[in-house]
Amino acid sequence: MLDQLRKGLQLYGLLSVLNQHPELGLPLFVPGDDDDRVDAAFIMEKWQPVFSEKGSLKYTREVNIMNFFQDFLQETEDREQADQSDADNNGTTQELTVGRIMQWITGQADKPNLPSEMNEFIISVHFYHDCDTRHTICFPTVSACTRTITFPVAHLTTFDEFKYIKEIAMSHGQSFDRVRISVLAEITLQLTEPRFFFLLMCCFVVYTCTLIL
Repeated sequence: MLDQLRKGLQLYGLLSVLNQHPELGLPLFVPGDDDDRVDAAFIMEKWQPVFSEKGSLKYTREVNIMNFFQDFLQETEDREQADQSDADNNGTTQELTVGRIMQWITGQADKPNLPSEMNEFIISVHFYHDCDTRHTICFPTVSACTRTITFPVAHLTTFDEFKYIKEIAMSHGQSFDRVRISVLAEITLQLTEPRFFFLLMCCFVVYTCTLIL
């Protein structure tokens, strides 16, 4: 079988090219380190959105969110590639990567190894339209066991909102239930106001003085 392969490569002179430049043929026959690296295209290939009826207002909003998700993945990948040279030079790495996004959703940061696992690997995307209006922010919920993410439609009307909420959600944990979402949202919003920040600093100073005394 190897002899037949060699004869086939000789037919168009490819064998001599590989002998002179073995590095060109290496990716064709030997799996590289980047084969398991998750990129934006892989996640977009594996997601399966559960859309509402076509032509409805819900469907339009859901499509917009998927476009935001795609732009968010691509922007993260572009920034990841741009920062790669900096990481090689000074040893720093970007905290947010496409692999980390997939790990947050599915529990794994690399592509499945077995072909059967690769075929069955699906990311289900759902949309929540009945969000409680008593709070001003809501986070996506994820289930790593079922590889499912649910987006709160009412709070993701622009790409800036999508990016802001997605980054906060990933920085605060692996998943969120809606009770914790409301509490976390109120704390996050209140701490951005100067008076609450000042109050927090006063509490910190009092606590520090108590420890010293």
